Order: sequence, then C-alpha cells, then structure tokens
Amino acid sequence: MKNTIYKELKTKIMSGKLLPGSSLVEREISDEYSISRTPVREILWRLASDGLLEQEPSKGYIIRKISLEEIFNIFQSREGIEGMAARLACQKGDTKFFSNIREIRERIKEIDIERNCQEGVFFGRKLHDLIITKASNTFLSEFYNKLRNITALTRNITQKSVSIEKKSKEAHLAIINALEERDEEKSEYRMREHLRTTCRLMADYFYPNLFK
Repeated sequence: MKNTIYKELKTKIMSGKLLPGSSLVEREISDEYSISRTPVREILWRLASDGLLEQEPSKGYIIRKISLEEIFNIFQSREGIEGMAARLACQKGDTKFFSNIREIRERIKEIDIERNCQEGVFFGRKLHDLIITKASNTFLSEFYNKLRNITALTRNITQKSVSIEKKSKEAHLAIINALEERDEEKSEYRMREHLRTTCRLMADYFYPNLFK
C-alpha cells in the first residue's frame, strides 16, 4: 500500500498534475488513502530524497520549484552525460538500435507540437532513454538516472512552451540524423547543442530580459 501511494504521488508530481510550490499535507494524504501518518511521513521523505519535494518550516513539504541556477546546473550536467552517451551510442549502435531510432524519428516527424506538446515530450524522452541505454556505460546511466526526477520537472516546464518544444523536435530529428550517419562527433555535438539551446530557451521563458 505504502509503495503504491509513493508511486502514485511521484507520477502526479513528475507529470505536472501536482504543481511546483503546492503543499503535500500529511493529514490530507492520510485521510485520502486511509492510512496512518507514520507511513505518510516515510512517503514524503522518499519523495524529498528523490529531489521532488522541499521541506519548509511553516508549510511542511512542498513540490520543488526549479530555480534559474538549478536550470543551468541541470543542463550543464546533462550536456556532459548525454553528449558522451550520444557519441557512445553512435559507436556501439546495432541493427536493433538504429531500427528503434528510425521508428522514433517517424513518430516525432508526425507530431503537431502546437496541438500536442506532451507527445513531443514523450517521444523526446524515449529517444534520450534509448541513447543512454545503448551507450552501455554504467556510470553515465547512474548519473542520468539520478537526474531523471528533477529533469522531469524541467520537462513539465518545456511542454508549456510551444516554441521550446518546436525547437526540441528539430533537435531530436538532427540527433537521429547524426546517429544514422554513424558520425560520433556530430552526434555528440547535436546532443550538446540541443541541451544548451533548451536551457537558454527555458531561462528566457522565465526571465525574458536575461540575455538582452
């Protein structure tokens, strides 16, 4: 029961159904799921350990808001991890891998971002996950997975912006093309460029005059 509630709350946070800055109240969760407060505290602690919640003295646990500094730090970390992963995936890619990315490419090409940003986010995430898996580097995978939860919070931001997701669609297609060309250097470059551009667009989305 406890694990099920944890997973349900985590899904709601990562999908954006529970918004950043909103409170998770022990009593309300306890009443909603008909469990005592002790397991609720354990659930909230796990979500905080995942990086999804912050504890405030007056409010208890609130869903984490991503600061501008954190956006920069997240994407700088992702550049290093996923840039190298793209190079390695290109190097190690087999028939199945290239078949999978071709399928993802066709799905991405069909997406109307203006009507369905979330679909763009979904298939973009599939591409990133596939590249990490094919890179077959335990440490890169570990770092990537540590960032997964907080990265999901940034995705909840990007899917609110059609312009950001349009750029991401173009970038994902460019990454796939580089991979299919078996160009390791270009694959890494395209991934780094994509993450750097997304970071800049996100910062500009919240702070319009930052780069002027």
